[in-house]
Amino acid sequence: MLDFNRRAQKMETATFGMGCFWGPESQFGQYPGVIHTRTGFAGGTTAEPTYRNMGDHTESIQIAFDPSLLSYEDILRIFWDSHDAVKDRSYKGRQYLSQLIVHSTEQLESAQKVKSEWEKQNGKRIGTEIHYDLPFYPAEDRHQKYFLKRFDKAMDTLLPLFPDHTSFVYSTITARLNGFVRENGRLSDIKEEIGDWQLSEEAETVLRDMLQYIRW
Repeated sequence: MLDFNRRAQKMETATFGMGCFWGPESQFGQYPGVIHTRTGFAGGTTAEPTYRNMGDHTESIQIAFDPSLLSYEDILRIFWDSHDAVKDRSYKGRQYLSQLIVHSTEQLESAQKVKSEWEKQNGKRIGTEIHYDLPFYPAEDRHQKYFLKRFDKAMDTLLPLFPDHTSFVYSTITARLNGFVRENGRLSDIKEEIGDWQLSEEAETVLRDMLQYIRW
């Protein structure tokens, strides 16, 4: 099967929660530096959490990104500018908390730096929980690329491109289209960006044809 993922010499991971995970997955899927996105649960101790049995975890998203195109500090600024991290978000227990899982000492240092800058600029104190390298548990299939899956005609075009649902979830093109359907990004931007993904000639042709004829 063809590989439709943007290539990167270096790939890093960012994990965070900022409310219901459907919206953030769509939002972050639009950025050129993002390679893939997925929704899930993090921050707690409950074994094998699910949407109906989340325990002490928080709805979160995890993204793989190319730091040469989108730095971790850029991601943190988008994260803190895109939700109210000052407000008490514990009205549904831990489900919708503002939460950041860092995966290295460098990420922790960046988080402390950007947090301090944000608080000085806005005159408010951030309440985000910051944890070091806690596990991330992917959510059930129905919660992955949630908004894109609401477009049946588009899904009929997309699904045959992938050997299984996991490949669909971990694809750069599905991340972008999941953003597009929520007005995060434009199709014209995606078409232009594909030329930078270093795909095989066949894979690039398939994606360009798909974007030309996909219906919503």
